[in-house]
Amino acid sequence: MRYESRASMHSLRLEPRRDWELLLPVPNAYLPTMATVLLKQHGGRSSRRVVEPGVHVTEGMVLAVPEGEGSAYIHSPIPGIVRSVSTYRLPDGGESESVEILLAGRFDRLGKRPERYRWSGMRRTDILQTLRAKGVVETTGKGIPFDTLLEGTKHGCRVVVTALDREPYLRTESSVIKSRIADVLEGISIVASVVEAASITILVDHEDSEFLKESEIIARLKTAETKTVELVRISGLLTANLEGTSITGEGHPDANTLHILPSTLVAVFDAIIEAKAFIERYVTVAGGAIRRPAVLKARIGTPIGDLIEECGGFVESPERLVLGGPLTGSPALNLDMPLTKTIGGVLALTPPETRRGKIRPCIRCGRCGEFCPVGLDPESIFRELTGGRVGEAVARGLESCIACGICSYICPSRIELSQCLSAHTGGRN
Repeated sequence: MRYESRASMHSLRLEPRRDWELLLPVPNAYLPTMATVLLKQHGGRSSRRVVEPGVHVTEGMVLAVPEGEGSAYIHSPIPGIVRSVSTYRLPDGGESESVEILLAGRFDRLGKRPERYRWSGMRRTDILQTLRAKGVVETTGKGIPFDTLLEGTKHGCRVVVTALDREPYLRTESSVIKSRIADVLEGISIVASVVEAASITILVDHEDSEFLKESEIIARLKTAETKTVELVRISGLLTANLEGTSITGEGHPDANTLHILPSTLVAVFDAIIEAKAFIERYVTVAGGAIRRPAVLKARIGTPIGDLIEECGGFVESPERLVLGGPLTGSPALNLDMPLTKTIGGVLALTPPETRRGKIRPCIRCGRCGEFCPVGLDPESIFRELTGGRVGEAVARGLESCIACGICSYICPSRIELSQCLSAHTGGRN
């Protein structure tokens, strides 16, 4: 491989666009009267459906089982009746089987005090099996089953918890750690015990760190095995550079470091401590077209239109709907698209926010390479890919692309560089 990483020449500072009041604790979204549950919410193959139309399902009941590597269990987010099974088009152009559930019947858990289970006596294999059975996956990116991720991590590794939202508008992770700090810490303890972590680093935004009592956190997480625990306060994370890339857990794979988000850790907590399947997640609903931006805790399968309506609807017609962040997210095809395990944001953006324009030929300005946080030349890789020369693109560093979206954002010709590169690397949402 000819590619060698180099430091980027410039950094990119973005406006946070988070000037709206955050409600804490995070409110629960209204339950969907009709939940559309996709059977592919992870990086592997679609899960295999085990229910048929007309069947009554309960809250947390298994709808589909893993089918091959990277696949995960899928559970019913609500009690009800399976109204239909159909094929659903995904934003990346692929397809997934979906199960539509009409809300009906009583809830087994909602409104009841949850039972708490002690995990300290559980064997490592039992913890991993429980995470698998409850359908816990990474809450962003490819949605790798979390038990698989832990099994592939070296013992004695460094655990890095990123309680930072890396893109404008998003406040999901900072909201989780503010709302459920005790559960996040318990989740960290569970993960640290499984991988026998040598150290734990929690990265928080400097403005969000006042509520965290560092001494208490260190005392709670520090054990004989985990000798080092630190809380790192970061300012200006929305500056794209190599340092920022490394602390957010992106970039070149590192088998000695496990990067986790708070939203994943509360899913771990729910699965192990409360024996609860992964049927809800935290999501930011924001953008210039949203009347009342908010972070909500919503059931998987909720139509994004329902979430937008709960936030007051549109103040104006959006030019673009985005699932995820403005730099790395995917376009939403319509308002009926359902929330999945890996969608941390629903954005409705206005024309001034999208900065969209007519795509023009490349002017060879080199800005995409100057601002690339891992030192790639996105334009040359794009040229190889569009010419069908994937091998040459790999040689130029394609597999090191972190799908940060900066090259597309900075391109004066409006060429969708990042979308092309991430389509060949699996991308991250």
